[in-house]
Amino acid sequence: MSTESLTAEDAALLCAEAPGTQLQIGALCFFEAAPLRDRRGRLRHAALRSHVAARLGGLPRFRQRIAPVFADLAAPMWVDDTDFDIERHNKRVELPAPGGTGALREFMDRLLSEPMDLAHPLWDIHVVEGVDNMTAGGVTDVETVAVVVRAHHVMADGIALHAAAMLLLDPVPRPPRTRLHEWSPDQTPGTLDLAARALAERTRRQAGLAVDVTRALIDPRRLASTTRLASQVVGSIRNGPPAVAPTLPFTGPIGERRAFAWDSVPMADIVAVKEACGGTINDVVLAIAAGALRRHLEATGSFDSAGGEPRALIPIGSPESTASELGNRFSITSVALPVGVDDPLERVRLVHARMHELAVSPARAFMPHLFSIADLVPPAVLRGLVPRLLEHQPLVNLAISNIPGSRAPLYLWESRLLGLHPFINVVGNVALIIGVLSYVDDLGVGITVDPDVVGDPQTIITHFSAAATELRELVR
Repeated sequence: MSTESLTAEDAALLCAEAPGTQLQIGALCFFEAAPLRDRRGRLRHAALRSHVAARLGGLPRFRQRIAPVFADLAAPMWVDDTDFDIERHNKRVELPAPGGTGALREFMDRLLSEPMDLAHPLWDIHVVEGVDNMTAGGVTDVETVAVVVRAHHVMADGIALHAAAMLLLDPVPRPPRTRLHEWSPDQTPGTLDLAARALAERTRRQAGLAVDVTRALIDPRRLASTTRLASQVVGSIRNGPPAVAPTLPFTGPIGERRAFAWDSVPMADIVAVKEACGGTINDVVLAIAAGALRRHLEATGSFDSAGGEPRALIPIGSPESTASELGNRFSITSVALPVGVDDPLERVRLVHARMHELAVSPARAFMPHLFSIADLVPPAVLRGLVPRLLEHQPLVNLAISNIPGSRAPLYLWESRLLGLHPFINVVGNVALIIGVLSYVDDLGVGITVDPDVVGDPQTIITHFSAAATELRELVR
């Protein structure tokens, strides 16, 4: 892959980080242990590293690092890491005795609190031994190995990273085999050459942005929507700023510590609720999140039926996100979660109505241009400004990300992937993020928090499972 400038979305996410923190995404995966062991019962770590290295031929971004541009004249560039070492990115972990879920949680908390090295490609894989056995595929007490795939959000959005991770797996069991992929890095351009390329790309994107916005404004097919949007903007100026997110116990400036908890919800339950209430899988997930937050607020004595509704940031993935072209191609919206509605089924219907209204909003046409600010403002200014703005942003309380996964089983060699749970690191004053990712018959749930703001995420994951069970029982 040739030298390439960070996209506006990537550059904006890189600037969003506060000192000592990183925007990281990934998944905690569980695999059958036996097919990954040799005849002596030891995990084949060297062979696993070779397997990953061989599959990187389809993932050139995984051998690139971020190179800053001289004097911050433009966004940084992706360049080949001339010091790339697969062992730096593939690590072995043995949980301290007696191991188990508690020890795995402690490991995950430490890992998500650690920034990655910006001098090298921003991803790693940890193979973790000593985790609890699982029940999967109708078989009980399956010995498992945890594999944690982690990447900086600047590399890809959730959909693209999921597609990249899937390139390491196969749709059918295959015996281990090592196929080396020949690769040699391109030399990093000199300081002035790199700056010239970055400035040329920035100028090209600024011109493209001007053309896109002009077309959107004068396109006859969008004229009515543009007029409605202008009317809404004028109205908001006349009537004051729009309603902001309420003050809630899971919103506040985050520090450097992270905590993670996970669970699974049967997809059959989600589908049954969707069919009973109408709408989409995403509507049901948001309604379950509303039920979980209500339970959490009630348990902490913070619930007020007449109070403001929590507002959730919802990333909207792009079908253009692929493994071959990593990057961030999402837009965002937000929705109020109806925690004050007593009937859980009515919450589903209400969320569906609200999401439909957002989908046809005239502002939706301009969402893809939201991150283009990174092409208009110098990087140094963004790095100083964006973290402070996010630390005090008044618009959302939490974020919820829903990624569709494979409905068919996947394999690492002959080891079946038993389950996976996404994580997305918190940022600004959004100290709670809920990630869901479907796989075969389950919806894998992962909750990432700043524990100094939110507390133990295990309580929220318990509330999430209880809210899902409640909906299932109601539709039955």
